[in-house]
Amino acid sequence: MHRRLYSLGCCLFSASLFLGCGRGSAHPELVPVTGTVMYNDAPVAGAEISFFAAGAPRAASDITDAEGKFSLSMFEPGDGTMAGENIITVSKMEGGSASAVTATPSSGPPDPTALAAMSQQRMKSGGGAAVATGPKSLVPEKYSKRETTPLKEPISATNNKIPIKLVD
Repeated sequence: MHRRLYSLGCCLFSASLFLGCGRGSAHPELVPVTGTVMYNDAPVAGAEISFFAAGAPRAASDITDAEGKFSLSMFEPGDGTMAGENIITVSKMEGGSASAVTATPSSGPPDPTALAAMSQQRMKSGGGAAVATGPKSLVPEKYSKRETTPLKEPISATNNKIPIKLVD
């Protein structure tokens, strides 16, 4: 009898902890952000865009649609990014998104097993030597890294519709 009550008590306690935690820790206050990415006066479809706010637990990001439009998400679809200065990166790789090739702070490092398989495949097809080639960037590469992008934007409730024009 005591064993059943003890088990029931443990289950109820665990369930209350699980339900009480909900989303884990409280998320920071976010500002919904939308915009359009243009390059050579044309919308950039399928580009990976990320906004990095100081002190943010992760980047807010999205993939642009056929019209180059995006709506940032940090925790939930369309929830936005933190207010304040944001560094913006934009990348678009031939044959897919950049996240399949490069690591971002929010996605972590690439899978070592996948990298080893790619390296072995390159060695087989390249006559025994690994060829240091990869997907071609379809937008200027300076925009793809936080250290080199010139794009910065002070995000606020009144400055949250961001047009991004990429130039060579």
